[in-house]
Amino acid sequence: MGRILLPTTLFTSLATAAVLALPAQPSLARPPDTEHLDAYTARVTSAQVADLVRAGYDVGGRKVVGDTLEVSLVLTPGESRKLARQGVDISLTRVKGGRTVREMAAAQAAGGYTVWRSYDEPGGIRDQMVAAAAANPSVAKLVTLGTTHQGRDILAVKLTQGANGIADGARPAVLFSATQHAREWISTEVDRRLMRWYLDRWRANDPAVKSLLQTTELWFVLVANPDGYQYTFDHERLWRKNLRDNDGNGVVSFGDGVDPNRNFPNHWGYDEEGSSSLPSSETYRGPAPVSEPETKALKWLLDRVRFEFQVNYHSNGQWLLYAEGWQVATPTADDPIYSAMSGNLDNPAIEGFHPGLSSDVLYVTNGETTDYAHATTGALAWTPELSEGCDGCGFVFPDDEALVQEEFLRNLPFAQSVARSAVDPANPKTVTGLTTKPFYLDSDDPYKRGLPGTQLSFGLSYGDPQPVAVIAKRSLGAVSAKYRVNGGPVRSTTTTEWAGGETTRPAAVHYHQVRGVVTGTRAGDSVEVWFEGGGQRSPSFTYRVVSDTGGRVLVVAAEDYTGASPVQTPGPHYARYHLDALRANGITADLYDIDARGRVAPDALGVLSHYDTVVWYGGDDVITRRAGWGPGNADRLALDELLEFRAYLDEGGTVVYTGDFAGEQYTGNVGTQLYDPKGEIACNPLPAGVDPRRCLVLAGSGDGTNDVLQ
Repeated sequence: MGRILLPTTLFTSLATAAVLALPAQPSLARPPDTEHLDAYTARVTSAQVADLVRAGYDVGGRKVVGDTLEVSLVLTPGESRKLARQGVDISLTRVKGGRTVREMAAAQAAGGYTVWRSYDEPGGIRDQMVAAAAANPSVAKLVTLGTTHQGRDILAVKLTQGANGIADGARPAVLFSATQHAREWISTEVDRRLMRWYLDRWRANDPAVKSLLQTTELWFVLVANPDGYQYTFDHERLWRKNLRDNDGNGVVSFGDGVDPNRNFPNHWGYDEEGSSSLPSSETYRGPAPVSEPETKALKWLLDRVRFEFQVNYHSNGQWLLYAEGWQVATPTADDPIYSAMSGNLDNPAIEGFHPGLSSDVLYVTNGETTDYAHATTGALAWTPELSEGCDGCGFVFPDDEALVQEEFLRNLPFAQSVARSAVDPANPKTVTGLTTKPFYLDSDDPYKRGLPGTQLSFGLSYGDPQPVAVIAKRSLGAVSAKYRVNGGPVRSTTTTEWAGGETTRPAAVHYHQVRGVVTGTRAGDSVEVWFEGGGQRSPSFTYRVVSDTGGRVLVVAAEDYTGASPVQTPGPHYARYHLDALRANGITADLYDIDARGRVAPDALGVLSHYDTVVWYGGDDVITRRAGWGPGNADRLALDELLEFRAYLDEGGTVVYTGDFAGEQYTGNVGTQLYDPKGEIACNPLPAGVDPRRCLVLAGSGDGTNDVLQ
């Protein structure tokens, strides 16, 4: 990856430039504890969230309340007391009637369960999977994937006509898996009911199901973590991990276990935000990639069958998450399929759920299952985070048949759409009504405006030759880049597949990004660009060549003098300072003034790619926000700047980042700043009628975007 340099390493005239400090080492260490677990709510700053994540605490859902974040934690009382002593505003989460989540779980167990069944008990989940296959031999096959640390079978059921007589993976296949995290019982039950739904309709001669199972394989892994799941019935309801004996003392305690959903090889151990190296952490990634029998089992199945899709059920939070999760704002090339099948917050595939890149709408993860499934095996994959069932219930979904059935039925249409789409994944049968297109220059989803790979058009070019790119269906075959200069004759050039940057190499199964090069232009020219292939033509975009000096250094003025804090006189105020300092050192540089360019970040392809080094500086403004917006708000522009520079760095560029407040808005030191992914509204206070999930916390502080600065 390219480098971010401190300015004094390039020229001494900028000796007053700010130096970004690395994040302080967290002070929130988990204490040794053998007490019980319960659910807590903490009111924290975004910086404290980052400390909690890095210290290995079990940080769950979060929402913005005023100028703080409310986050869910699963802790022992000892951990809670320690956090309180360290200044964290924390309290037990209480459900209707005033009970804690642990007390509610105990009441469920004391009365005997109506819905829930353990793995081991007679008639439990293991027995039900065995019985389902035995009772339906013409369509169901039981497969043992492996055994756990404690010797339990990890089971799968395959549904397809003639299941026992044809090779696994012979037909387009979908995997519905559940309960990698032991305490998430609702995920097992939704998956179990989905398996029964298809079996019952097969037996009833439902023509749609008959037709589907004659052409498609549906696989079900109801409990991917049998040891942990059984442990939540026998000992600790809120246990999350598997039962690896980390300290080797022969006793399962709170320092034991590995998170099976952080143990896959893709980006394993990438950072301490998306997983943890601490054995006591609830996101402990394990001693090595694929160290756990549960991971080996699921990986073996994914590798062997080569599914078209995977739906990996979790809880809780009502999100519909998809790859990639290891780094924010990193969509795969197959994002058109994800977007069409998942929808967005205005039109979600699952009622009441928030669809999106998992790293953006929830948090970053690495060593995660769905990233592996897509990037390595070609299976597009989702993580539905199911509902909690009642306010504050969290992972302890009520033992209520009506509520459980309601959750199943809410998720059924999406599951059906995934199953129906396996025969032709690039042209899915969606519940959103959205369809996929041959080419994409701009994302059709306004929530993804400006993200790399979804917004490939640009309005300004700073040189020639100029690279241009499009997302294209692989089935189109060879793609040509077409262009004309100043309305003249059409010119054509070939394209090649983009292999990715030095760090970011998004998965590309059914779509891929291809690039061509426009040549023969000069400053002042207007260039129209489009792409053709497989008898199809893309939309076009037009850019203007505004500079072509051939210089190798660009100064980007990010002063935000047209913004809101503080109100400033027209700028830029410091551009000449930087340009003169460079010139004094024998370097002639070009200028890109973000405010003068209509508050548009410099495009990585159109602008930044023409330079070896970019000096990115800020002015007197700390938070990038529009005029008229109050504290607690950031403009989408702040994120766009970060992402465009990340894309430039990823392809070998060098950035000198300077200014009195350089990077401060991204590090969380200024508190919680919200932005609207659509780039339309101020989020604080939230306008009436706007879904609070629409607004996100600006980069940094545990959401992974400040990997650019790190």
